Amino acid sequence: MGQQDSRRSDEAFEVQNVLSGATGSAVQAGSVTGDIVINQPPAVRLAVPDQVPRTTPRFVNRVHEMTRIDAVAGDGGSPQVVLVSGMAGVGKSEIVRKWVARQREAFPDGRLYVDLAALRTPDGTAVGDGLAECLRALGVDEAQIPSTLTGRSSLFRTKMADGRRVVVLDDVTEPSHVAPFVPGGGRSVVLVTSNSKLVELTLDGATVVELAPLTADEGVQLLSRLCGDGRVEADPEASAVVAAACAGLPVALRVAAARLLARRHLTVAALAAELVHEERRLAALSVGGEQVVSVVFDNSYRALDSDAAALYRVLGLLPFPHIAFDLVPELLGTSAERARDLLDPLVQANLLDERAADRFAFHDLVRLHARECALREEPPSRQIEVLDQALHHYLPRLCHADQAVMGNRLRVADHLALTGGTANPFPDGDAGRRQAIDWMVAERANLLALVRWAGREGRDDAVWQLAEALTALYLNRRYLDDWTESAEAGARAARRAGNPAAEARLRSVVSRAYTDLGEHDRAEEELRLAREQACRAGDALLSASVWEFTGRHLDQTDPAAAVEAYQRAMEGSRVAGSDRGVALAMFFLARALHAAGQHTQALATMRQAHEALEAVGDSRMAGRALIGLGALRREAGQLREAQADLERAAGWFTAAGMTQYEAEARLTLVDVLGDTAAAVPHLERVVEIRLAQGADVTGLRAVLRRLTGTP
Repeated sequence: MGQQDSRRSDEAFEVQNVLSGATGSAVQAGSVTGDIVINQPPAVRLAVPDQVPRTTPRFVNRVHEMTRIDAVAGDGGSPQVVLVSGMAGVGKSEIVRKWVARQREAFPDGRLYVDLAALRTPDGTAVGDGLAECLRALGVDEAQIPSTLTGRSSLFRTKMADGRRVVVLDDVTEPSHVAPFVPGGGRSVVLVTSNSKLVELTLDGATVVELAPLTADEGVQLLSRLCGDGRVEADPEASAVVAAACAGLPVALRVAAARLLARRHLTVAALAAELVHEERRLAALSVGGEQVVSVVFDNSYRALDSDAAALYRVLGLLPFPHIAFDLVPELLGTSAERARDLLDPLVQANLLDERAADRFAFHDLVRLHARECALREEPPSRQIEVLDQALHHYLPRLCHADQAVMGNRLRVADHLALTGGTANPFPDGDAGRRQAIDWMVAERANLLALVRWAGREGRDDAVWQLAEALTALYLNRRYLDDWTESAEAGARAARRAGNPAAEARLRSVVSRAYTDLGEHDRAEEELRLAREQACRAGDALLSASVWEFTGRHLDQTDPAAAVEAYQRAMEGSRVAGSDRGVALAMFFLARALHAAGQHTQALATMRQAHEALEAVGDSRMAGRALIGLGALRREAGQLREAQADLERAAGWFTAAGMTQYEAEARLTLVDVLGDTAAAVPHLERVVEIRLAQGADVTGLRAVLRRLTGTP
């Protein structure tokens, strides 16, 4: 062989002198003479790690979630990934640890645990360090652990390819942190906990188990188990208050229990008295001077970018039980698209929950944390600005809704000025009325919260304007407690603002609510004050309206006096030139005449009232007059005419979404139809409406059972 051939042979040898997948000692040499002795340790056997921390012995419920994990992990044909997601402090780590403890025998080859939070640095999460920990736990020698993330992940997958193990990745913040720990084959399970939703994992085939806060009963149960000394059972009422203040969050319940255990003479009632005050609640949920619950939320808050964190703080300033999406762009002064982009990180981090389409809500304790962050980091001017933005968003819309539902009626507020420059979101006609009522019902809690907020900040004009417009909701849906609170706040604000007309209007209207509640003395007092303030205002139409409400109250106790009050209201409306005022007073006069025993005159007056209300375009009150006509015609034996009137009224109120009057029409129609099958659907609908209003339907159901022949 020539020199060139020899060189080619050497090159060929060099190319082939490659080792792959070696797991033991090897010799690489061109030629060997003599003996070779290798001192090699025995082959490495993989260890059986048992790293998952022990769980607390006191655990409540989570049966559904545990069953879901069981179902996924039971599919042993390939590696499975389960993401347990939920807000900070809701018990994600605890449920995973509990599940592993229960399923210990299902993973005979090991139970690995990586705390990603402990590996987190300002520069990122050291996923490679977590892999190195796992490799060491599996028995891999330090010298054999690769230096790169890719190398460590590859070796980890190789070691995990056989056997059945569970890997717990606790407190993951990024989907990319999970992939290096997922075996390429085998029958292992990877359990991931995260405060975030980690949607990308779902796209990669992970099963998501959402962990919600505990129910009220479960919260009390956990508190009882944690304390274990009988104090919780001894005071169930105070225990329920403590559990409610903790809002189903296990971390908060554990802190509350720790405080009770640390101070043997601290009663549950005393702790409840501390926690009932929202402004001090997070501070009260402390142990050893550390605000444990706040710290839990701080971690999620600090992970937000600056814009999302600013939105978190702004939303924390809102005292609303839920947040409508269309408010957010106004708060930020930005587009709807940008607002959605900023809301998404809060939702993904489980700091904000999307309860329905475009309806968001904080967990109660998260809301308090967001507020604390806002009060600490936002200037007072921003706090005032947020109230102004909320008023600018809600007050014009509420005025538009009032107009859509009630049409042209007596109002003290200048709706033209309040709605100027804003688009009316409600179309004309029945569709607009229904949409307006639906919107007010959906925003009911927020609107009442806005009345309170504006009152605390001394915005007296806004308070009474909101309260007056809200009567459009309360007259059609009997939220009596809300009504009395709103109207009383509005009346007090009107007095502070020096507006006797607004005070008279609100006091006269709220007398209806007190009458419905059976608080007749309070209703009389409101009407007395209303008459005084109407006189001070010197407004004839307003005075006529107050007399009308006076008649409404007297309907219950003194029909003859009610007739006189309505006659005064009619006369006042004529003097003021209000055809609608005359028609309204005529409607109520007809009812009072009937109560006073003047049935023929009552029927004639109700017919005139219906015609007059239709003439002035007040469809709502014209519908009520139809109900009145139907009832009077039934008593007069005019059953066919009565049925026609009532069916027409029921149809109109159904289309308009005015369930209070729909129920009245259908219930009167049931009386006309008698014990017939035709009455059943009307009575069923009345039961449905009354249930939605929280009313007692025992008697109605008894009648329904009798009509249908059911037990």
